[in-house]
Amino acid sequence: MDCDNPANTATLAEPRHKLLGASNNTTPLIICFHGSGESCEPSWSKLAALLGVASRVLLFERGPLNPKPEQATVQLLDFLKSQNLPGPYVLIAHSYGGAFARMFMHHALKSVAGAVLVETGQEGGLDAKIAGSQIAKCVLKEKPLSVIRGNSFIAKMKSLENSEKAAETEQQKNALEMQRTLLDASDKEDERMKKDQLRLSKNARYVHIPDCGHHVVRDRPDVVAHEVAWVLGSVSATKQSSAWRRLAAKLDGVLN
Repeated sequence: MDCDNPANTATLAEPRHKLLGASNNTTPLIICFHGSGESCEPSWSKLAALLGVASRVLLFERGPLNPKPEQATVQLLDFLKSQNLPGPYVLIAHSYGGAFARMFMHHALKSVAGAVLVETGQEGGLDAKIAGSQIAKCVLKEKPLSVIRGNSFIAKMKSLENSEKAAETEQQKNALEMQRTLLDASDKEDERMKKDQLRLSKNARYVHIPDCGHHVVRDRPDVVAHEVAWVLGSVSATKQSSAWRRLAAKLDGVLN
C-alpha cells in the first residue's frame, strides 16, 4: 500500500480499527482517540486523510461496548503488540477520548512522543489519582503537548445574543443578564480546565478557536493537523532525527 495515497487504507485483524499509511513506514504511529457517542469515522476522516499523506495513523475504535479507559487501554496495548506496531506514538484525543489518551500515557509513557488534546479536560472518566499525579509530576516532561480549545458554548452564546436583541421588558433583560453571567462563568471554567492540561508538559502550547464549536476534529481538521506537525517538529528538534524532520516538513508542505 502506498503511504502517499491517503485513499489507501488497511483494515486490520480487529475490524473496528483502521491503519492509514504503509505498513513499512518507519514514522511515528499517530493514534486517534474519539469522543463519547461517536466513532472515528466519519468525524475523523478528513483529519486522517491529511495526516495519512505523511505518516501512519491508527483510528482506534472502542466499539459499541464502550469500555472504560483502563480496559480499553489494555485492549489497545494488546492490539498494538499483536499487529507489531511499536512506538513511538503521537496521541490525538477529542473530548472524552482525552481520558483514554491519558490512561495510555499512564501505561505506556516511554512510548509516547507527544500529544494533541482537542477539547479535552472537562470529560471526566479518568481516575482522579492518576489525573492528579500526571499533573503534579508534569508527566510528559519535555515532550511536546498541544491543547486545542474550541468554543463549546458558541451556539448558546449566539442564542443569548439574539434574545438580548429582542428583549423589550426590564424583566426579560434582567433574566437574560443572569443567563449571561452564568454562561460567562461556565466559559471561564471551561477555559481553566482546558489550560490546566498544559501542566502535563514543560513543552506545551495552547490554541483557541473561538469561532468553532466542540467538534474541532470534524470541523477544523487543518488546525489539528498543524498542531500534529508542530509536535513532530518539536520531537525532531529534540531527537535531532532526520526522519522526524522530514516527516514534519512533509506534513507542513501538505498543509501549506
